[in-house]
Amino acid sequence: MLTFLCIMASCSNEKNNFTLKGQISGLSSDTLLVYYQVPEFKLDTIFCKKGVFEYVIEPDTTTMFSLIFNAEESLPIFAEKGQSVQVKGSTAELEIQGEGDNQLMNDILSLLKATPKQKVKHIVDSLIQANNYSFTNLYLIDKYYTKDSLPNYKHLEKLIESQSGIIKDTPYLMTLLPKIEGLNNNKLQSVHNLIGKDRKGEDFKWGSIRDRYILIDFWASWHPQSMIEQDSLQSVIKALKKEKFLICSISLDLDKEAWLKASDRDTTQWKQICDFKGWNNSLIKGQNIQELPSNLLLDKNKRIIARNIRGKELIDKVKALVQKDKDKEKEKKRKKINKK
Repeated sequence: MLTFLCIMASCSNEKNNFTLKGQISGLSSDTLLVYYQVPEFKLDTIFCKKGVFEYVIEPDTTTMFSLIFNAEESLPIFAEKGQSVQVKGSTAELEIQGEGDNQLMNDILSLLKATPKQKVKHIVDSLIQANNYSFTNLYLIDKYYTKDSLPNYKHLEKLIESQSGIIKDTPYLMTLLPKIEGLNNNKLQSVHNLIGKDRKGEDFKWGSIRDRYILIDFWASWHPQSMIEQDSLQSVIKALKKEKFLICSISLDLDKEAWLKASDRDTTQWKQICDFKGWNNSLIKGQNIQELPSNLLLDKNKRIIARNIRGKELIDKVKALVQKDKDKEKEKKRKKINKK
């Protein structure tokens, strides 16, 4: 009788469980970060053995999470009770084997990979509107619109409004839509204040920073991908050391010692700030930043002119802005001389 009950309990658990099995080659670490977006935001980790892993959860409802690996690469997974999914391949080319949204996501990723870059946005638009009931749209909206360096907010708002109720009611879109409405009205385009402590324990003086282009970088010591991003900013500082440019890194750490240990950057062009409020940081909430790493590029008037801009694209943009300022100043001097 006891054996029978154990078997019944096991069968019941399997019906409630979602199982993800994977075999991925080319991982740079034996740890995968799991970033949950639906039904709530949270983090978890998966430990791999030579790229092989198994991850079991018991979802109460449709659950969406992304596997984050090798710094900037991610793979969306959709979990339902009683289902299982397999992920196979190399980090450069992964295949999702499953049903429902997982199969659709695999088909979408294959399609986009084969699509010329200049046509990707058009295809993404079509997919979002054609599958307005699908959770895959959350991934597409996040990757191709909210992470765009200069998002088209009016178009994004229309895309969100076209979604079915179950998709619009996800915490991600319910939080995002009011922010977009505010951005369309230019209510959140300027960063009026940065509140936090610097590494010396003193209040950060945002008002003292003037006449500089500023990159606000969001990171945390517990987030491997954002730590790699912090390291990559060294080359940005080096390339722009002669320019009027400054990096303000805002940490989402709650642990002061962990933040201090991870934020030891020896440069006058790089400010490290933390208010120890994590995701409740006022700028994080005000700009609807949902994941790490993220950044905002500000002009000399502290207005947001780009989002999630990195590497060569960031360097080239700042240099172009600085050159434009120099050209304006030359033209101003020339006109002044001609008046005399």
